[in-house]
Amino acid sequence: MRFRLPTKPFLQLLIELGTVWFFLFFFRLLFLIQNHVFFPDFGFYEYIVGSWFDLITITLFFFPYMLVRIIPLPFLVNKYRKIVDSIFYIPTVLIVFFFNAWDIAYFSFTRKRISFDYFKFIISENEASVLAGDFFAEFWWLLLVFILTLYFIFFVFFKLKRNYVDYKDWRPWLKFVGSIAVFVVVGRGGFQLKPVGIIEATNYCSLQNAPAVLNSAFTILKTLTNEGVERKTYFNKRELNSIFNPVQHTDPRNLLSNKTNVVFILFESYGSMYVGPENKESYTPYLDTVLSNSMYFEHGVANSRTSMDGLPAAVASIPTWMNESFILSSYSMNQYQSLPSVLKSHGYSTAFFHSSTNGSMRFDAFSAAAGFDHYFGRSEYPYANHYDGNWGIPDHYFLPWSIDEINKLKKPFFSMIFTISSHHPYKIPNKYKDLVKKGPDPICEAINYADYAFHEFWEKAKKQDWFDHTLFVFCADHVGPTSRSDRASIEWSFKIPIAYYHSSGKLPEIRSEETSQQIDIMPTVLDLLNINTSYFAMGTSYFSKYKLPKVVYNQENFIVLNPNKKSLIWNDRMQREWSDSETETIRKLKAIYQHYTHALIDNKMLP
Repeated sequence: MRFRLPTKPFLQLLIELGTVWFFLFFFRLLFLIQNHVFFPDFGFYEYIVGSWFDLITITLFFFPYMLVRIIPLPFLVNKYRKIVDSIFYIPTVLIVFFFNAWDIAYFSFTRKRISFDYFKFIISENEASVLAGDFFAEFWWLLLVFILTLYFIFFVFFKLKRNYVDYKDWRPWLKFVGSIAVFVVVGRGGFQLKPVGIIEATNYCSLQNAPAVLNSAFTILKTLTNEGVERKTYFNKRELNSIFNPVQHTDPRNLLSNKTNVVFILFESYGSMYVGPENKESYTPYLDTVLSNSMYFEHGVANSRTSMDGLPAAVASIPTWMNESFILSSYSMNQYQSLPSVLKSHGYSTAFFHSSTNGSMRFDAFSAAAGFDHYFGRSEYPYANHYDGNWGIPDHYFLPWSIDEINKLKKPFFSMIFTISSHHPYKIPNKYKDLVKKGPDPICEAINYADYAFHEFWEKAKKQDWFDHTLFVFCADHVGPTSRSDRASIEWSFKIPIAYYHSSGKLPEIRSEETSQQIDIMPTVLDLLNINTSYFAMGTSYFSKYKLPKVVYNQENFIVLNPNKKSLIWNDRMQREWSDSETETIRKLKAIYQHYTHALIDNKMLP
C-alpha cells in the first residue's frame, strides 16, 4: 500500500513543525555526544525537558509561519501562498538549525549556550574569517550533518501538496484561532505569570544539565533584546552597606616599597587542571617554579567564561553577572575605575599588550576606556612576518619584545600583558613542535608552548634593572575547553591560578584552602602598592575585613565556590529551605548583587 502525505493544511503544518522538532532532538543528541563529559548524568527525564524547551522554541520562531500557513484566505491569492510559505519557513529553519549546529562545536569553549551579544561579537570579529577555515576543518562532519538535515527537511516541505481552506467556512477560522491560542500558551511555557526564560531550565534539572536541556536558538532569542540587568532591591541602604559596600578604602600593607612597578600577565585559557606547582598534570613547569615562590592561590576563581569577561574582572573588578559581556553592553560607557586609572592618578605610566590584531575582542577600546596610556597590539609589533596567520604574534616573540617597550615607560609603571597562544586553534611554532608535551586535550601542548614563551620572558625580565622593584601578578582569563569527564564539573569550570610575586619574598604565604577571585585582584594590588585612596570594586582585597563569597555566574544563577565543599547555587526565584550558613551566604550575595545592578543602571561605579 502506497503511503500518502496528508493534504489538509493543519496536518501538513504538524508534519512540517514536527520534522523540525525531531531534528532539534537530533541536534541535542549530537550536542550531548560531542560534549558528553559535561553531562555525565543526563537521562531520559532531561530529554523530555529538553523536548519541551524545543517545543517552546518552535512556537516562538514559527509563529509567523503558522499565521501565513493556515489563515483562511480567498482562493484568488492561494496561488502565491507557497512562495510566501517558503519565505517564512526556509529562513526560520536555517536560523534555528544553524545556532544549534554551531553550539555543538562551540559549547566546549565557553561551557554555556551562546547568547545574542556573543554571537553578534563573533560574526563581527576581525579574526572570524581567518579562524573559520580552522573551525570547519576540525568540524567538517558537522557541516555535512547540517547540510543533510536541511536537505531532508526541505524535501518534506516541498513534497507536501498544498491545499488551502475556504475562508468563508467558519470551521477553519475556529482552528486558526485555536492554533494561535496553543502557540501563545506553549510559547510562554504555560499559564504562569511570566514567560519561560533561560533561568527556568534549573527549575526542571540541575544547573550542570541546564545548558543541554536548553537549545541555542532559544537562548539567542531570549537575549535578543537584552537591556542589561534588572534592578534588584533586597535591603534598605543602611542595611545594605552594613553587609558590603563596594566603595572601599585601601589598607596599605607596607610590605613593598612605595612606587613599586607592576607587571600583570593574564594567561589565555590557563585553567588549574593543567597549571600549578601542586598539580601532577601541570604543563607549565617554568611558571610553576615562580608560583611556588609567590603569594599563590591554588583555588583561584574565574568570574568569567570568556576573555572579554575576564579582562574587566581582573583589571577593574567588574564581573559579568548578566547575559551579555560588560565590554559589549551599554554599561561599558559608564564611568568606572580600574588599576591603570587609579595608578595613573598616583604617578604611574600604563601600557596594555595584546599581540592579536588590533580591535580583537574590543580590547583596544576597553584598554583606552580603562585608562591605559599605551596599547601595543599586532599593528605596533615591528616584525610582520612573525604573524601566525590566525590570532596574532606568537607568545615567544611578543612576550620578550614587550620587555623592550616596558623599558621605555616612565617609572613607576603598570604594564598588563595578555597572552594569546593557548587559544584555539592551538598552533605551535615549528621550532617548538618537537619540544612541547602533548596531553589528553589539544590545549595541553599549546599551554606547554606558552610556558616556554613565559620562560624566555622571565629570564629576560630578571636581567632588567626594574625586576627587583616590580610586583608581578599572574592570572588566567578563564578555563579552557576539555574532553575529560573528571574535569567537567562546575568547580573545575571556573578554577584558575591567581598569584602575586615579588623577588623580596615579603608577600604572605597562602594556606591551601584560601581562595581568591579575579575581582579581588585590583583591591589586593592597591593594598600591596601602599596606595592610599578610595575606590569602587565588586571584589575585596585579600587583606580586607570583608569575607565575601567567591561567586561565579552561569545561566542566570549565582554559584558560590569553596574548596572541598559543595557549591551553593542561588537565584532569587528559588524557593527552598536554607541552612543558617547558607542563609548568611545568600544575604551577602543579595547585597553584592543589589549594589551591582544599581551601580550599572545608575552609572555609579566611582567612589
